[in-house]
Amino acid sequence: MILRVRVLSSTLLLVALLGAPRGGHAQTPDPFAVLESAGRVYREATGICSDFEQSLVVPLLGQNVKGSGRLCTRRPGMFSMRFTDPKGDLYLADGTSLWRYQPSTDPKQVLKIALASGPSGVDFYSEFLDSPRTKYKAAYEGRQALDGKSVHQVALTPLEKTSYRTAKLWIDAGDSLLRKVEITEENGSVRTVRLRRVELNPKLAEDVFRFTPPAGAQVISR
Repeated sequence: MILRVRVLSSTLLLVALLGAPRGGHAQTPDPFAVLESAGRVYREATGICSDFEQSLVVPLLGQNVKGSGRLCTRRPGMFSMRFTDPKGDLYLADGTSLWRYQPSTDPKQVLKIALASGPSGVDFYSEFLDSPRTKYKAAYEGRQALDGKSVHQVALTPLEKTSYRTAKLWIDAGDSLLRKVEITEENGSVRTVRLRRVELNPKLAEDVFRFTPPAGAQVISR
């Protein structure tokens, strides 16, 4: 009996000194910790700009509409998504209103929506990175490679009814920058935005977040 106790004590001491046996599973990261790390980068920057590529899949119409351009955001409430393809299309939040102009489909119509009641998910930086614990149920879906970078994939489900069902974010494991967003809307449409050449604290001209409707265009306010 004394021998068994001594052997057991020696074994426990060895484990304490050497650590747990190898081959165990790594602990799954807390998805909210990943989101909050990205949120700190967003809040501490004077602004963020990047090139983007967007894909909008609309199952009801059998469409997959692609686009690209330049995206910039600045707190609070400033967001600019200007397309170079199709040229002239934009989503722009100027701090008070959200403007949507798509001359590629209707050059004579501009949509103006009060930000307080505007569609959720347009400015995905503020939508997903400001106070995520109060707005979502989050699940960590693994780590993968994206454009040669290691990224965390996090899935979000809104706690309250909104204009989209779910969202997925791909966040850089090294610098916590947002690299990709996928939003599944209520009607089943899926918008995917990939962000490349992300720039922190860029010099932003005042007109980046300013939009003047073209002459002759009808402005529809909501």
